[in-house]
Amino acid sequence: MTRLNLDHITKIEGHAKLHVKVAGGKVEKAELTVVEGARFFEGILKGKKFNDLSHIASRICGVCSVVHTLASVNAVENAFGIQISEQTASLRELLSIGGIIQSHILHLYFLTLPDYAGAGSALGLANKNPALIERALRLKRLGNHIVLTIAGRDVHPIACVVGGFSRTPDAQKMAELLEELKNCKQDAVETVKLFMNINYPDFEKEVPHFALSGNNYFYSDKLVRCEKGTCFESKDYATHFKEYLRDGSTAEFATQEGKSYFVGSLSRVCNNIELLSSEAQQYARKICENKNNPFMNIPAQALEVLEGINRAIVIISNMKLVAEQPVEFTIKPCTCSGVSAIEAPRGILFHGYKFDDDGNCTYANITTPTTQNLQHIEEAIKEYLQEILGRGPDEIKKEIEKLIRAFDPCISCSTHFLELTWEEKP
Repeated sequence: MTRLNLDHITKIEGHAKLHVKVAGGKVEKAELTVVEGARFFEGILKGKKFNDLSHIASRICGVCSVVHTLASVNAVENAFGIQISEQTASLRELLSIGGIIQSHILHLYFLTLPDYAGAGSALGLANKNPALIERALRLKRLGNHIVLTIAGRDVHPIACVVGGFSRTPDAQKMAELLEELKNCKQDAVETVKLFMNINYPDFEKEVPHFALSGNNYFYSDKLVRCEKGTCFESKDYATHFKEYLRDGSTAEFATQEGKSYFVGSLSRVCNNIELLSSEAQQYARKICENKNNPFMNIPAQALEVLEGINRAIVIISNMKLVAEQPVEFTIKPCTCSGVSAIEAPRGILFHGYKFDDDGNCTYANITTPTTQNLQHIEEAIKEYLQEILGRGPDEIKKEIEKLIRAFDPCISCSTHFLELTWEEKP
């Protein structure tokens, strides 16, 4: 019997361990254990006023603060029946794109690329090929500028509020942002070419791919779509996706009909290829030929950076900004609930809230993309391990870490407090 322990999985967001047991040449167990403490965010949100929730929820993750903000305000608006303006919807789409670019560039260039470029880290890559890191920094700066321009801060955006935005973006700043987008377009094209031409491991793990579907690639929120045609309303997600916790781990897992599934860039690209620009579709078709290979999530992220820039250029070029205040509304006595779904960098993010008569939150449930991918990650590790068992221990560890990084997990976001059942007899 052989035991393989990865006590610290590097170059992912958060902390996790992997425990593997092999007996008689067969992988018997591959268990991913999340060792971070519970974050308590769902509990923290309870009792808070509706207009405070997004500012708290954004702190769940510094990398994904944008999407948690958007999901939170959307859930509140759905609970109280608030209809936002077309301008607000367009600005929020831009905000979502900015958040995706921020996260994807961090993952692609600083966490993933060193594995395939013969560098131990981004610092080693910078010494070996400084032009690549300079390109990455330009694109990361672009993502930051989008978020800053639209929502007032590049991390934990403050101007995106229930009913709209607390202030309208400055027209001159938007014009400058448009020029920056155009200047960075070639950087995005080169990024797609770079990650499309990497020789990824030949590995497949077939599971259903789920993504939001509608008339907008980056900001759909009503339907959850499987590539096999299964669709259901996002507000009903809890009846289709079941969340559970395990002893010994603070991570929450999720299944669909008792089985694992995949959310993320690869699922978005392959489920909604018809919504992509013609420029992006040429790359998407090649990616989706191998959609059961989780490593294809990497070039799919690169493609979304390009598509995001293209879409942002279209939005800003056609936008005629007018000064707007958030939609006015009155909290009426009711027991209201609202659910929102939005495509985070790593896949579908759900926020669900309930409120009392005064607009105070009485219930919060947040289901992150990593929560939904964790069981798939474990199963993929087990199958991939079986294929590479003949290699040396160091190479096996490296290959498994590469596989885990392909999913771009945000471990911190997946941690939850394990419900305590207390029984005591006198």
